[in-house]
Amino acid sequence: MNPEPLRIMHITDTHIIAEPGAEVYGVDSFTALERLLAVMQRDAWAPHLLIATGDLSEDGSAVSYQRLRSLLTSLGLPVYCIPGNHDALSEMHTHLRGGPIHLERRVVWDPWQIVLLDSQVPGKGHGHLSRGELTALEEALRDGPEHHALVCLHHGPLPVCPMPLCQLENAEELLTLLGRYPHVRGVISGHNHCAVDEYQNGIHMLVTPSTCVYGEHPSRLQALDERPFWEVHGLDPGRRAFRRLELYPDGKIVTKGWRQNNIQICIHCGSAQ
Repeated sequence: MNPEPLRIMHITDTHIIAEPGAEVYGVDSFTALERLLAVMQRDAWAPHLLIATGDLSEDGSAVSYQRLRSLLTSLGLPVYCIPGNHDALSEMHTHLRGGPIHLERRVVWDPWQIVLLDSQVPGKGHGHLSRGELTALEEALRDGPEHHALVCLHHGPLPVCPMPLCQLENAEELLTLLGRYPHVRGVISGHNHCAVDEYQNGIHMLVTPSTCVYGEHPSRLQALDERPFWEVHGLDPGRRAFRRLELYPDGKIVTKGWRQNNIQICIHCGSAQ
């Protein structure tokens, strides 16, 4: 058993595109990520690994994954990636995976296990965990009761936004499954581009903001609201984030903030204010 906590850097919704200098929601997403990673590397807090929870590419192109790979391999860390709704899984396997970058189901760092799930519904914005994904999750949890568990996916189970495309379609099914295993300690996700930190039935539920643009979600919507995402949500290209997590041998999860130069950082996730 490792006596020190497992330190994880969590990034999500990087939305890298093929064309250098091109923007997503008014932001050069590549440069935004590059700057956040530079801040992380200058900080005394050193992660053991990085987890990237989807929407890694904006356009699903080979070049976007090659550009992302150039940034992630420079960190000198193991990197574990899962797809989001914008990703092309075949291109991820071909152009992102390899060397320090992994697309795996399960990582064990005694006394923790990390289970990574694919919630993508091809061609859709919302998420859904297939029967295969739920079965694989249950098998990992059932076969590893001696390990505290952290579950990672793109579309989280919390009702952050009433808009269907912002949700995990079968969230209740996931929560019911997790509730059967008391050694599940936390769930981390992205997709919503905002920060959430709360507990549900003793499980630490964390949503990490995007590395390129922050999103404010409406509290309610008119029935059958078909407006585009950017008209319904308040997007702030001046705010972006990564999350630092410390996973302790006793099952405790601590997520800390930091301060770098004149940048004010959200206490929970490192979101530049």
